[in-house]
Amino acid sequence: MVAKLSAGCEQKEVSLAREVVAACLAGDLGLPVAEPLLVELPAAWIGSVADAEVQRALRASLPVAFGSRHVGSQFSTWKPETRLTAAMVPVALAVFVFDALTANPDRRKENPNCLVKGEHIKIFDHEMAFTHHMVIPRLTPWRAGALQDLMTPGRHIFRDKLRGQVLDFASIRAAWAALSDGMVDGYVAALPAEWASAGADADAAVRTIKEVRDRMEECLAEIGRVLA
Repeated sequence: MVAKLSAGCEQKEVSLAREVVAACLAGDLGLPVAEPLLVELPAAWIGSVADAEVQRALRASLPVAFGSRHVGSQFSTWKPETRLTAAMVPVALAVFVFDALTANPDRRKENPNCLVKGEHIKIFDHEMAFTHHMVIPRLTPWRAGALQDLMTPGRHIFRDKLRGQVLDFASIRAAWAALSDGMVDGYVAALPAEWASAGADADAAVRTIKEVRDRMEECLAEIGRVLA
C-alpha cells in the first residue's frame, strides 16, 4: 500500500478528496486505476515510527490519508518508447478521455503516473484533477478549442500514440452514460469526516462530472479534434 498524506499535498485535504473522487469515477468507468484506500493514522502508531522525518510528516497530517494498494513489482513506469499495441488502444483512449474531461494535467511525458506490465496498465495520482474552476475562463471541455493544451508535445503520454489509430468511442460513451446521479453523489459520501473542509471542492467535482456526462457528444467532438 502507498499512502499520500495531507501535509505532502499542495492543497492538503482538497487534494486527497480529488484523489478519492477521481479514483471512484475511474473505477465506475472501468479504467485500470490502482485500488483506492482510506488509511487511518492512529496517534499511537505515529509515535512508534522510527524515522523522525516521516514521523513529523505524519504528525503534520490529518489522521486519515489517501492510499492505493500496491500493484506489485512486476509493473514498471511507462516510458516514451513504450509501445502502444492495438490491444491497448481502447483503454489508452478511455484514459485520455478521462484525463481530458477531469482536467487532469498529470499524465505527462516527464511524469506519466502510469505503470505497465505487458499490455496491462495501471493509472494513479489524480490530486490535480477537477481544477476546471481554477482556469480563467473556466475550463468547459465541451467547448470547441477548450482542450487545445492537450496538443502540446509531451502534454499527455497517449496523445501522439493514439493519433492515426482507428478510434472507437462507443464503449466510452456507454460507460459515461451509465453514471447515475446517485453513483456520482456517492463519491462525496465516501469522503471521511476528517476532510470536511474539502466538501465544496468535492461537490464542484461532482457537478463537473455530471455536466460532462450530459454533454458527452460535444466533449468527444473536441477530443476528436485534439486527436486528429
